[in-house]
Amino acid sequence: MADSLKNQSAGLQQRYLEIEASNQDLKKRLSDLNSLYLISLTLSKTLDLNEILKSFKRLFQKKIKVDHFGIFLLDESISTLSLYTSFGLSRVTNLQTSFKFGEDIFGKALDIEEIVYVPDIAATSEFQFFSGEPKTGSFIVVPILLRKNHPLGVFSLYRSQISAFSKAERSLFKKIGLEIAKVLDKSLLFQHTKELSITDDLTGLYNRRYFNQRLEREVQRAKRYRRPLSILMVDIDYFKNYNDINGHLLGDEVLKKVALLLESNLRKADIVARYGGEEFVILLPEIDKSHADQVAEKLRRTIELRNFPKEQYQPNKNLTISIGLSTLPDDSTNSRELIEFADRALYRAKAEGRNRVVAYHSSLIQISQNNILHMEPKSAAAGE
Repeated sequence: MADSLKNQSAGLQQRYLEIEASNQDLKKRLSDLNSLYLISLTLSKTLDLNEILKSFKRLFQKKIKVDHFGIFLLDESISTLSLYTSFGLSRVTNLQTSFKFGEDIFGKALDIEEIVYVPDIAATSEFQFFSGEPKTGSFIVVPILLRKNHPLGVFSLYRSQISAFSKAERSLFKKIGLEIAKVLDKSLLFQHTKELSITDDLTGLYNRRYFNQRLEREVQRAKRYRRPLSILMVDIDYFKNYNDINGHLLGDEVLKKVALLLESNLRKADIVARYGGEEFVILLPEIDKSHADQVAEKLRRTIELRNFPKEQYQPNKNLTISIGLSTLPDDSTNSRELIEFADRALYRAKAEGRNRVVAYHSSLIQISQNNILHMEPKSAAAGE
């Protein structure tokens, strides 16, 4: 009888252990499904890339329990992965944040489109990423693939323990990578569509529609906080003459080059847009008239000193710009008037010989475009 009870007790204990293991496995499966659900749920909340990346970051911090995490997204135009969001990675010394296809552990995972798992980073010398700290632990990089030959990026995870990522977890990460790819693909498409709606196809600058929207907001903000705001109207001198002599393809290249020079010589807070044809407009928040004049003169000088192809055939033997400026509150607090006044100043700059900066003032006489055409040399009389 005693042996029978002992055997029954051992059987029950074994059964209990089996049930407990089954429960733990069920909990793990439910947790994994919940993680996948949360990723899918992210898409229903927002299409904004920054918000989506923040959600992924929170998910890995709270649900996956890792020490380091990073998401690298692919810029296909230059075949480069760049770090977009992370936590814990700042502890790694000499951290590299961009990788080419096949480069280091991140580029390798992207290239082979498979998970790259390093159970013990101290035991490998294959990847330079581990040349600094930490010296021990396990590291895994998971490709973010929409489908084969369509990679969007990778995500990386680190734990300080050796062999810390189980086979089941690695299988889960592969599924997570697919779900992240679905979310990111829709977000990136949304972002690209949004960019197309606010940017100029040729120059990549903001378009006139977006500029007008930003102008209204910046004017309201400047008035509310009693801060200055300046507008620069920029026109390429004798551009029609350049197009007629050299052709539209070379003219387009000049437009792109001028756009790049303008943008690269302004602050990040400034807004530059293509206003139409060869005309650009620049919004300078927190800049008064005196400083706006300095900015405009810097831009004018930059273009004047830059070499452009076949500019020797221009009336003045080089390619230049004219700039008119107006300022809030000095000239007006009305957005429409600020544009109009900067435009008047631009016409005055052109009438006075071009390649100059003119600031609007109340005594400025409006000069029509027709008046300006009569002042042009015969070689450029056909246009601006």
